[in-house]
Amino acid sequence: MTTIRKRFNLNWIFEAPEAVLTCSVLKCGSNSFLVFGGHDKTLYLMDTDMQILDSVSFDGWCRCSYTADITGDNCDEILVGAGDGNFLVLKFVKGINKLATIMNYRCSGKVLCVTAGDFTNDENIELMLGGEDKTLKIFKDIGSKKPLYELYYDSWVTSCTLGCLMLSEQENSLNGLVIGTKNGTVQLIHIKDSKPDILWEKHLSSQINAIDIGDVTNNGYNDVVVGTDESIIMILNANGEELSTIKIEEGRPISLKVADIDGDNANEIIVGCADGSLRIYHNPQLNSSDLELKWKTSTSTSIKIVSPVFDSEQGLINIIYGGYDRSLRCISDYEWGEKEKLEIINNMVDTPSPIKEPESPEADEEKTESSQKIVPTNLREYIFKILEDKKVLDDVIRELQKMGYVKENIIKEFEFMKNQKPSSYEKLTYSLWTLSEEEIGEGGAIKGIEPKTESATIEENKAKGEDLFRALHKEEGKTEEQLTIDENLRYIIIHYLENNNLVPTRTKIVQEIAILGYSEADVEEQVDILKEQGIIEYSRSEPKGWRLVNK
Repeated sequence: MTTIRKRFNLNWIFEAPEAVLTCSVLKCGSNSFLVFGGHDKTLYLMDTDMQILDSVSFDGWCRCSYTADITGDNCDEILVGAGDGNFLVLKFVKGINKLATIMNYRCSGKVLCVTAGDFTNDENIELMLGGEDKTLKIFKDIGSKKPLYELYYDSWVTSCTLGCLMLSEQENSLNGLVIGTKNGTVQLIHIKDSKPDILWEKHLSSQINAIDIGDVTNNGYNDVVVGTDESIIMILNANGEELSTIKIEEGRPISLKVADIDGDNANEIIVGCADGSLRIYHNPQLNSSDLELKWKTSTSTSIKIVSPVFDSEQGLINIIYGGYDRSLRCISDYEWGEKEKLEIINNMVDTPSPIKEPESPEADEEKTESSQKIVPTNLREYIFKILEDKKVLDDVIRELQKMGYVKENIIKEFEFMKNQKPSSYEKLTYSLWTLSEEEIGEGGAIKGIEPKTESATIEENKAKGEDLFRALHKEEGKTEEQLTIDENLRYIIIHYLENNNLVPTRTKIVQEIAILGYSEADVEEQVDILKEQGIIEYSRSEPKGWRLVNK
């Protein structure tokens, strides 16, 4: 035991409320956070000081999670699956460090694995989940109401991961989705002719507990690493051919990750086992499948999660692990930076980008400007350029058209706002649900494009240089800051009901919007005002609930 203790440094231990079943690292700019959950049916957001910032509750255990920058704002979103069948995508709200639900899908059974990535190679992030209902579901994006593809199996889909693989008969690498089932099936799936295609299938004799993709043979090509209930770790090449098998005598591997934990350019396999042991396997040779145990440590119960995370302060990789002992532990390999680096040549050939239709001269001009990183000297132009590039203005135009505005008038208004002098320029506001590059201030103020109601009255007030909402409320003695919060809340409530169609209770509306940092009293006030103005209503006919009028 003394020898084992010298092989790693224990950095910290966090006592969780209940058994931990999932843990992921959320990156937002230069900051990192931990997202974890388990038997207490709650997903927690924790900072590097081990302070809980926020939480989301479920009706079942939090079983799996995955983080990815889906919206392209340099801040990860969180995919989470629960035992109650809920699949959620959560947005990390910068500025107030809270979580907001931006997608929710309900399955008929437990969600057991989730992942995300550009599966179709169309520069879009797809979302994938598998579970107890014996299906693998693939969603086009966070706006999807139903799966784009659905694959059926003869048993539970227990593991899924997406990664870059290079098959021997192909010139380029592909984005491969590898899945495992309770009955021991392992498949590699990719997109062919716009449909999922199974490239190979392998049948093992026991349940697949964990899968990861990475180069562990040190030959420059990624491998598929599989942990099974038969107490083995199997390494397959991209063609599904077995390269090596590691037999674990003491316990079953139930979690694993591939990462370079000691800084020698070669990946290790981090394995958490049912007997409470954490095992590190490494390969000190080039082009070799002879992996050996580097070191191990143990806890009293099963290790359900292992997660490598880069520590920017120390400049090394930490390993977060935990499970049924109701704790999260952070350790690091003591050899970081001391081993001689292996000269591993990356042999992966990038997949060519899909052929796109020719764009208009205006689009080419915008692309050239963007590629040369020309930054407008006028701040207002820069703000509008970001909104245009992120397609936020397109969403705003569509929403204003729904309210009765003519597209040409909307565009003219934007042009007028662009050309105004700074002294007369007014700040815009927009909703979290349509924003890709948000900036959120204190009190939940969200910048963007604000909604309008009763077009004739608004145009009349615009002519007077005063917004309708402010005109209606300026006599209430509210501060400018409170008026801005009220305006943002009106738009968020309207957009929330647009996305959800029907919300069963007023309490649900208040709680889900208050999570963004607003007070429940402010939310309730705006719900009352919108109801009085006939913009929203409670429908007493089945199905009952709150909705937009004439929605």
